[in-house]
Amino acid sequence: TMAKRILAVSSRPGNPVSHLAYLIHAALQTRSKISDNFSTDYTQHLRTLVGLSFTALLARGDKTKSFRSSLVEFLRYGNLIQPEKFERLSVAVAQMCCNAFEAFKVLGYPRYYDDFLFSMTQAVSASETVSDETKNGIKEILVELLD
Repeated sequence: TMAKRILAVSSRPGNPVSHLAYLIHAALQTRSKISDNFSTDYTQHLRTLVGLSFTALLARGDKTKSFRSSLVEFLRYGNLIQPEKFERLSVAVAQMCCNAFEAFKVLGYPRYYDDFLFSMTQAVSASETVSDETKNGIKEILVELLD
């Protein structure tokens, strides 16, 4: 697929937070243009992603202080009714995910890691109707980006 070709020619990203934030922001922008109201499923995936990120950090036992400001940003703008705040929200979610990914590695990828990846894939998808092949490609890119 095109996503795999892009990944094949890309070097390892220097700042995965900015890359992930860009992907989340693009999905938020696209979804907001389709409808003023975000689907309940999308909002739930975003909340699940943040919750599982926080859970991984709590289970690891560190970095919760650095997570706090990102969590506050998410709680402030996670209702998705302020498009002008999508960029700040995207950066906050991306920071939480990148920190959580490191925690998942240390924890040996517990069972809820699959739910984390699924919710992250949904968070960067521009619509609910993304094919399974595209979702798998997105998941591979995200794992490569964060690893």
